[in-house]
Amino acid sequence: MIKARIRGIYSQSLTHILLQNNFEVVQPSPEVARRFGLPYRDGIPDVDIWDRSDLQGVVAIAYESTLSRLTEVLRRRLGGIIVRKPRVAKSSIYKGRVTGVDERSGQTKVDLGEVSGILPDRGLKSGEEIIVQVRAHDYGRKSPVLSTNITIPGRAVVLLPEPVVRLSTKIKDPEKRKDLLALGRRIREYADDWGILWRTAAERLTDDELRTEVDDLLDVAQQIFTKFKDMSQLGLLFEGTSNADIEFPLEVKEALDKTRAKIEPTIRRHHFYKSAGYSPLVDFAELIIEDKPNQRSYITSKLEKIIVRDMPRRDDPINIEHVKLDGRNIILVRGRVVETTSNMVVIRRQFRYTDRKLKLSQEYPEKVHVARGEGDYAVTKAIAGSTTLVTDYYSRAGQLKGTYVNINTGVEIYPSTGNGPSRVRYVDLEIDIISLPRKGDVRIIDQHLLKRAVQRGFITDEMADRAEEQAETIYEKLMDGVDAITASNGTERR
Repeated sequence: MIKARIRGIYSQSLTHILLQNNFEVVQPSPEVARRFGLPYRDGIPDVDIWDRSDLQGVVAIAYESTLSRLTEVLRRRLGGIIVRKPRVAKSSIYKGRVTGVDERSGQTKVDLGEVSGILPDRGLKSGEEIIVQVRAHDYGRKSPVLSTNITIPGRAVVLLPEPVVRLSTKIKDPEKRKDLLALGRRIREYADDWGILWRTAAERLTDDELRTEVDDLLDVAQQIFTKFKDMSQLGLLFEGTSNADIEFPLEVKEALDKTRAKIEPTIRRHHFYKSAGYSPLVDFAELIIEDKPNQRSYITSKLEKIIVRDMPRRDDPINIEHVKLDGRNIILVRGRVVETTSNMVVIRRQFRYTDRKLKLSQEYPEKVHVARGEGDYAVTKAIAGSTTLVTDYYSRAGQLKGTYVNINTGVEIYPSTGNGPSRVRYVDLEIDIISLPRKGDVRIIDQHLLKRAVQRGFITDEMADRAEEQAETIYEKLMDGVDAITASNGTERR
C-alpha cells in the first residue's frame, strides 16, 4: 500500500480520493485526522503532496512508479488535471558523454543516452565519459541541469561528496539536533570521504535504523561507481525521486468541491476562493454553516458579497495569465476593463502593432499578411467558466483586422489583492482558431503543439481530442458567418 503525506488547501478532498484507492495516509494534519477518524501513523511517506506556491494545484514527490499511480487515480476521479513531470528524475545519476558546448549559454552539453543535459562545468573534452547527477528538472526548460558533484539520497539521510555532517533546517528540537550531529560524526569515521546530511525523517528513527540506512547507501554508492566503469553504453546508473507538478484548472477545482462536500459543509467555489487567497474567510464561513446548516444561503451570500468588492470593475487595470501546458505563466500585455457583467469582463489592451498575433504558426508554409500599424489594440471577452477566450484585434482607426479564438481550460476571473490587480487565468490548450474577415480566411492552427503536449504527458489523448473537436466546431460556425462569441458559446467540453 502506498503511503501518502498530504498538506494544504486540497488535503481533505485528496485524502478522500486516495483512501478510496488503496493509499495509506500517514502523518495526517489534525483536521484531516479528525474528519476521517485516522490514527496518527508516524511512517515515512512514499509520496509527499503539498500545495503549489500559487495554490493552483499540488506538487508531489516520489519515485516514477508511485507518481504514475497517483496521476492515474487523480485523472480517473477528477478529469482534466494537467501533469508536468520531467523526462529525467531529479537526483538520478547517469553515465554521460560530453558532446560539445551549448552556443547560447557556453555550458557543456552531455548526452545521457535518452536525453541531453547541460553541465555548468567547463573545460571538459568532447567525447569524455563522465558520471553526472540531475540537479534541476527539465519541464519549463529545454534540458535538465546536471552536476558532477554526486550525492546519494535516501529517505532519512543523504550521502554528500564532502566530509561534513549537516541537518535539515526542519529539525527544530535542540536535543535531537545535538544527538544527530554526534551520531553523524561517529558514522563519518567509517564512511570514507562521504559526508552526512540528516533529512527531516531522521528525527523519527532510531540510531540503529539510521546506521543501517547509511550502510545501505554506502553499498549503493559503490555499486553506482562500479556500474559506471563496467557499463559500455550511456544511461541510468541510479533512479532518483521525481517531482510532479499537478495543475488543477477550474473544472478540477469544481470536482474537488463536490468531493469535499461529501465530507463536511463546503461552500460553492470553495477551492477557487481558497486559491484566490480567502482561506480564513472560507474556513470561518464553513465553521458557522457546520453549526447552523439552516444559515448556509445567508452565510454564503455574505461571503460572496465581500469577495465581489475585490472583483474587477470598469477602468480597473487587469492582467491576463496565459498559462502554457509546459508550466510557463505568460502575463500578456496589461489591459484595462472597459465593461463588466456578473460573469464577464471585457478587456482592452494596447499594442504597437498586431501583425504577429494574426499570423499562422511558422510550422506552416502559408502566411497571412496583415499590414503593420501603429497604435493597434485588442478587445478580449473573458467569460467565467468558458473554455474559449475570444480576442478581436483592431487597427488604430478602429478597423477589425482579425479575431483569435483561444481554446483553453475554464476561464477564472480572480479578484485584486494587495499585491496586484485582478486577473483572468486559464491554461492554454495550444490549438486555436484565427479568422480574418477581410480575407474571408478561417484557420485552425497549432495542432502540432497539442499533439506534442500529449506526447510529453501534460494532458491525455481524451483531453486533446475534446479540444480538437471544439476547435473544429467553432471553425465550421465561423465559416458559416457566425460571430466568434456566438460560435464559441455552447462548445464547452464538460
